[in-house]
Amino acid sequence: MESKKVLILSHKPPYPKSDGGCVAIAQVLESLEELGHELTLLTMETHKHPSDSINYPKSLKCTSVFVDTRIGFFRAFKNLFEKQSYILSRFKQSNYADVLKNLLQTNTFDCIIFESLFTSPYLKTVLKYSKTNLLYRSHNIEHQIWENKSRFSSNPVKKKYLRWQAQRLRSAEINFWTSVPNIASISSQDAIEMTKFTKSNVKTMPLYADEKLLRMNVHVNHVDFFHLGAMDWMPNQQAISWLLNAVWPAVKEKEPQAELHLAGRGMSRQMASQKQNGLHVYGKVSDALQFMSKHQVMLVPLFVGSGMRVKIIEGMAMAKCIITTNTGMQGISCVHMENILIANTKEEFINTMLFCLNNPNEVMRIGQNAKRFVTENFTQEHVKQQLSTFLA
Repeated sequence: MESKKVLILSHKPPYPKSDGGCVAIAQVLESLEELGHELTLLTMETHKHPSDSINYPKSLKCTSVFVDTRIGFFRAFKNLFEKQSYILSRFKQSNYADVLKNLLQTNTFDCIIFESLFTSPYLKTVLKYSKTNLLYRSHNIEHQIWENKSRFSSNPVKKKYLRWQAQRLRSAEINFWTSVPNIASISSQDAIEMTKFTKSNVKTMPLYADEKLLRMNVHVNHVDFFHLGAMDWMPNQQAISWLLNAVWPAVKEKEPQAELHLAGRGMSRQMASQKQNGLHVYGKVSDALQFMSKHQVMLVPLFVGSGMRVKIIEGMAMAKCIITTNTGMQGISCVHMENILIANTKEEFINTMLFCLNNPNEVMRIGQNAKRFVTENFTQEHVKQQLSTFLA
């Protein structure tokens, strides 16, 4: 395929690869670079995600624009009397739009990629100044996440507000699906849902397992448990709070020698100061892969979410035995007791963790099967083929 000029719009910098969204954006950039395309990235820089251009591909032209996406009480309250989604409006700011307008007026692109729904507020600007091919890289179905946040909220006022926002977001999200000709969904389940509402060309383009992880052959000679994730993301906060309060004490009662290791950026003081026997809390670690390599069974007790969990793909690539929920394994067609362990209730999670402690050989077998599974099903070649199809 001849080289194409591609503009990527992103709601946060892809580097460092500090969470699943960053990894998803970086994988598209790196795959496009390997295909030989000329890349321009216009990324938002936020308080939560400052820009770091050190690791950008050499061929990438990158412009970073600061956008203040922080949630403000006055802005959130004012939005009650508006029709737009407050969740999306935080990402719509004139300074980013002005830079985008200038890029489109001074350059011609063969394709423009919208990374995540949070770049959708700039569709009108793109349509006004460009007639090129458009691709939406869907990381998840955002309104489903906010619907679940509302459902799990115990505060009645917050619950109602989140429900309103989820409804507005749903309307905006479906409208965006119908407004772009091509959609690359990170999850097959999400792709199926999208096709119910749009006639756009929807394909599945999942994450892929990094070759470096697949080459790692780490052996841990004892069974312990760990979780690694962004703890400033509400679904992770809910998941680990549930794990520590509902599950871990029961596991420790049955198996006093059990160990649980928690790490991740954005950890609250309350969680960081947790004191339970056998519990080790690290906060942000400097080397995530080194942390993962030291432990055996990955816990992902996720009950709210959409898209695909990059940490599960990484864990499987490192031959880790994963215990997760149906929500956690979305987009990863694994088989319970073969290459993953599924637990959806308190009792199931407790019993599955006890099973691992009492059956180390099974833990190793499931981990090796997991590594084989991602090696066969989550490769960069598949992503490159899908991108080539969209750019043809």
